[in-house]
Amino acid sequence: MSSFDPRREDQPKCTICQDAFTEPVSTPCGHNFCKACITGYWDSSDRTQCPLCMQRFCSRPQLRVNTEFRDMVEHFNSLMVAGGDKSLTKPEEVPCDVCSGPKFKAQKTCLVCSTSYCQTHLEPHQRVERLKRHKLINPVSNLDNRVCKKHHKMLEFFCCSDQECVCLMCLKDGHVTHKAVPLENVFRERKAWLENTTSEMTIIENDKFVSAQELKYSVQRRKEESQREIANIADLLGALVGTLLKKQMELVALIEEKQIAAETQAEVHITRLKQEAAELKRKRFEMERLSQTEDHLHFLQSWSSLGFPAHAEDLLNPLSHYNPPFATDFFDVGRQTYVGMVKKSVALMEKTLGNEMEMLIHEVRLSDGCEAGAAEKPMTDGFIQEVWNPPQDKLMMIQQCNAVNVTLDTFSACSRLMVSEEGKQLAFRKSGLCFPALLGRNFEYRPFALATDGFSSGRFYYEVQVSGSKCWLLGVVKESIDRMIVSDPVPEEGGWTLSARYTLFDEVYSANASSGPLPYVLQRPQTVGVFVDYEKGEISFYDVDARTLMYSFTGCNFTETTPTLKSFLYSMAGTSVSSRPKLYPFFGIFGDDPDNMLRITPVCHAT
Repeated sequence: MSSFDPRREDQPKCTICQDAFTEPVSTPCGHNFCKACITGYWDSSDRTQCPLCMQRFCSRPQLRVNTEFRDMVEHFNSLMVAGGDKSLTKPEEVPCDVCSGPKFKAQKTCLVCSTSYCQTHLEPHQRVERLKRHKLINPVSNLDNRVCKKHHKMLEFFCCSDQECVCLMCLKDGHVTHKAVPLENVFRERKAWLENTTSEMTIIENDKFVSAQELKYSVQRRKEESQREIANIADLLGALVGTLLKKQMELVALIEEKQIAAETQAEVHITRLKQEAAELKRKRFEMERLSQTEDHLHFLQSWSSLGFPAHAEDLLNPLSHYNPPFATDFFDVGRQTYVGMVKKSVALMEKTLGNEMEMLIHEVRLSDGCEAGAAEKPMTDGFIQEVWNPPQDKLMMIQQCNAVNVTLDTFSACSRLMVSEEGKQLAFRKSGLCFPALLGRNFEYRPFALATDGFSSGRFYYEVQVSGSKCWLLGVVKESIDRMIVSDPVPEEGGWTLSARYTLFDEVYSANASSGPLPYVLQRPQTVGVFVDYEKGEISFYDVDARTLMYSFTGCNFTETTPTLKSFLYSMAGTSVSSRPKLYPFFGIFGDDPDNMLRITPVCHAT
């Protein structure tokens, strides 16, 4: 007898769907159809008849299963599969454990038999009722790892306490008090988490690439602005001769040096962003590959190689280590407008030179006797009144170049304090009434107040009249200062202050530094100037009337590390968090005396 060819054209087919039989049933006339096909045929027709011989039935007959015909169809289908899928095993594929000669590719692995079968040897598991109850999975090669080493039973559960796979006997032995769930439950939970994490990593990866491009564009824009500023500075200084030309070259070289430094730093960040994005992409591909597997045990055993938390509570924040992308406003931090500075200096120099020339012309005329009458007239020319005096000391330079307008923030002041309407004067309330804080922004326990505006770059200077206070405190604090503090802020808390206390017997001045010299005071100051150089980390306090330095903090660290959760939330919102906090002018008075007050005064340029 010739061997059976599964590819023959005369294979049994349903005459309705013209395809292989699915759940074949027989009609009373003896013809066979798919159960769904004949039922659908009768549902769509007004007559109940056989679609092949057209025999009519009085009522819809009860369909019966021809067991011999069904077994023949199933055997034929199994031969079809065996003929189509039977191939020798490749190196990366799982071989059949039963094949004695050449090993064919396994189609399924039986967890009960602990054996992998090709299509031919799998046929008993599809035919014999007892074997049909065995659990079949896609072929795997590591069957030994699926068996408990202690009880030699299949690993079917996951111990949540010990984070390991266990068998049924383990639950009655060493894990009797532990919480255990089926492997499928943990598999579904962690696979869903893995898919969510990979999608988030894709977003972060894209953000890093976008940030790198935006940073690159910012570098180019910064370079163009620097070139325009250099051209403008050259035009402004081109009218000067001699020594001004030398200063011009030094200024241009300095700006170019800053630009080169900025480009170098930006390139370092761009490289880092690209490396982080590449690492995320690699890890995401690894996670996506693992998420495609249906092998529960292999999935859980490979989990530790991903470096993610194993406990369920840690899965809520899978990317807690993620840092937000580099801010696109990187080059705006500490940025100085060089053209404005030069314009101001040139205007002052032009005014000085003009006044000097007018004075010289006037003196020459008097020396010649040309305007004898003019010598008797007092000089009332406007330019004499506006003569600019070059800085005589460091404080005068600070007053002329770094003075800012400071206004008290009413909402930050302690409820016992009162801020004047123009925001320049701080005093205790004369009545005993205290008003509650708005949005919880004010200082609760200490009589402190902040300015409305903070500074995160450059230099700034302001002056405060302290002659009306017997106990005062001045300085700067970080924006994140605790509004519930019960003592004077110290540098470790983000505050740098100088305070004074006057009694009938002595005067005490103190700086809130853990070490260092005492404040230098020649006389009781009437007005105190506070100067901050953010870039150098310096805070200085001056006696404006005596023109002396009272105390100076140096080497201050104004930057701070942003909390991981805050960075993650800001990144999800599409914004960034700066590591350079704002410094706010800080004021304090003590004693509950209504006459005790501080007043912010306009900076007076000394002559």
